Amino acid sequence: MTCRDFPKLFGIVVNLREFSLNDAEDIAHLMSYNVSKYLYEVPNPYTIEDAINFIKSAHSDFNSLTAIHFAIEYKGKSEPGNNLVCVGAISLKNIDLVNKKANLGYWIGEQYWNSGIASECIRLIIDYAFSTELELKEVSAYVFPENKASIQVLEKNGMKKKGEVNEYHQMCGGYRNSLKYVIQESDRER
Repeated sequence: MTCRDFPKLFGIVVNLREFSLNDAEDIAHLMSYNVSKYLYEVPNPYTIEDAINFIKSAHSDFNSLTAIHFAIEYKGKSEPGNNLVCVGAISLKNIDLVNKKANLGYWIGEQYWNSGIASECIRLIIDYAFSTELELKEVSAYVFPENKASIQVLEKNGMKKKGEVNEYHQMCGGYRNSLKYVIQESDRER
């Protein structure tokens, strides 16, 4: 397998970059119950050790190109020294280069909700998924029906509801319905 550089994506309010172990404390701090309740396999409480394990697995996933997990840097608030703040994650997961498909997943720290971050991140990820670098033809996302904000931002980015699935949800220890949203490269507005 050839060595490749991790992509960097630049938007108006966010940059998307590779996670580093320096992000572990921010991730653990941002992963509140109100964030984790909308995610499938995220423990609560979420510890720095959980964050370190995620970052290590993110690097491994990229090396095998099974997933690409981006740290979200928010340009609207920077820390002393002018460093951008890591406010969440957005990923292309279950990348299938043969069938040219992947799943989209993301989360943003609660204090950064309603800042335009999710919408721009999803647009950047969809653009990247359909770029000449990955050449995917379809991106899916799964969202709980009560997560109205995520549904709105997926639809705003051209994703269409394709159905409902009932899958095991580790956090609640039972099965839950999720809505499946899809965007295909051929249906995309240009």
